[in-house]
Amino acid sequence: MKNALKIAGISLASSIAIPAAGLSGLATIGSSLAMALSNENRTIDVFQFFLVAVSILCLAMWYLVQQQKRAKSLVASVNHQECLGLDGTQLLGYPNPVFIVFDQARRKLAQCQSATGDYQIRDFSWVMGWHCEWREVEAVEMGGSARVVNATGMSVPTFQRTRRLKDFALVLTVADASHPTLRFPMSRRAAQEWCTRCSVLFNG
Repeated sequence: MKNALKIAGISLASSIAIPAAGLSGLATIGSSLAMALSNENRTIDVFQFFLVAVSILCLAMWYLVQQQKRAKSLVASVNHQECLGLDGTQLLGYPNPVFIVFDQARRKLAQCQSATGDYQIRDFSWVMGWHCEWREVEAVEMGGSARVVNATGMSVPTFQRTRRLKDFALVLTVADASHPTLRFPMSRRAAQEWCTRCSVLFNG
């Protein structure tokens, strides 16, 4: 139970860390530029906002660095114990504490759990397939032009339906009856790159 709570907590923190680092970085740059370019912005409130943004940025970066060190340390330990050559630069699922790392030469992979240090070694044949997955959402947005509705010239904005793709993930189909699919949420670009990388790894 304790390990489960620890894993859940680290997973939640990992999902927040990168967006927090990005937003706080933008806030830090924006507030520093505001204070540098205008004397009117050099107030206590703006300075406090700047300090909060810097603090969040430093905390998020520190967390990500620690996660990276923990993951690389676990991969090095597995390589030493199992006499493998797992590539610690390609971690499927990172910065989540649960990730997969590959040894293409020996056609082995390791399911790693950096929060506890546990791991399982699998043959490449354990992975039966892979694909990108996403969700399509439809929204109504205001158009860039207006239309005239009567002789007085009154106009109203136009609206149009748009479709967007979001919630991208790489999905592995594996030879496990209890958990036949492993889903790794990531950006669209990362999902496409990992789909191609899996083709190279498993078909190479």
